[in-house]
Amino acid sequence: MLPFSPEVVAASSASKSIYVILISVAILATFIALAIAHRIGKNISMLRDFAMRAGSDPTFVPSMAFPRDEINERSTSIIKLKREHKVAMHALEEKTRLKRELTNNINHELKTPIGVIKGYLDTINEHPDMDEESRRHFMQKVGEHVNRLTQLLDDISSITRLEYGSKMINTEPVNFHEIAFQAVSDLETSGIMGQMIFNYDIPLDCQVIGNSGLLLAMINNLAKNAAAYSKGTECNLILTDKDDEYLHFAFYDNGIGVKESSLPHLFERFFREDSGRSRKKGGTGLGLCIVQNTIEALGGTITASNREGGGL
Repeated sequence: MLPFSPEVVAASSASKSIYVILISVAILATFIALAIAHRIGKNISMLRDFAMRAGSDPTFVPSMAFPRDEINERSTSIIKLKREHKVAMHALEEKTRLKRELTNNINHELKTPIGVIKGYLDTINEHPDMDEESRRHFMQKVGEHVNRLTQLLDDISSITRLEYGSKMINTEPVNFHEIAFQAVSDLETSGIMGQMIFNYDIPLDCQVIGNSGLLLAMINNLAKNAAAYSKGTECNLILTDKDDEYLHFAFYDNGIGVKESSLPHLFERFFREDSGRSRKKGGTGLGLCIVQNTIEALGGTITASNREGGGL
């Protein structure tokens, strides 16, 4: 409504630059909006692809990396749950495999003494006129295999109690020197060590948090294993080191040691370095497994290695 004067013309020219700025801002905003939409769309596509693959493939483990935004947080949570589920399933499968393997081993180990006992008893029953010396010999063999069967069942019971009832084990401060002294005394009385000498070097005031019965059985198992298989003349139990949390002990013998390939398997159930050797020695193949389970149930660790100069 103003007269078309030079001043009005100048003002009109200035307003055109404002339009340019507005148009430029609008174009920039459009590009930004498109970029954001593309990013969100990509994330949604990745999330959809992840959900479809996770739903159709139970073994699928996602490896895609989502951008850092809210979708990323949700996606990361899903991925974490998926991975935790896979780990849990793997642990369950491994536990099931170990149970199945243990059951098969137990069945195999039980069949041997039961079959021998049945064979001897059937022979005695089928030959009522058998001479007294032969009958006594057969009954002695039956007794030996009954003892072996009893020991096997006791060992299986010990492993089960240690593996599934470790939280119920009563622990208290105990004097490990007194436990070692009692173990040596019991082994010498039983004569099970034969000609092997059992030495120990434990301080008189050596206090550990543990269970006296389990620790005593652990030392007995280690000593019996050394006496049966090491072919050495002595074994030793010593305190080697200590720190703020743990005491470090070593049990060793001066025998022949074991093959390096056997070291990782020594604590496995029913493992035998030489086929049938445990049967010949009257063992069940569970002694060192019980030792490991005892140590772990009490919060420790155990390893095995060959010694320089001989022995385990």
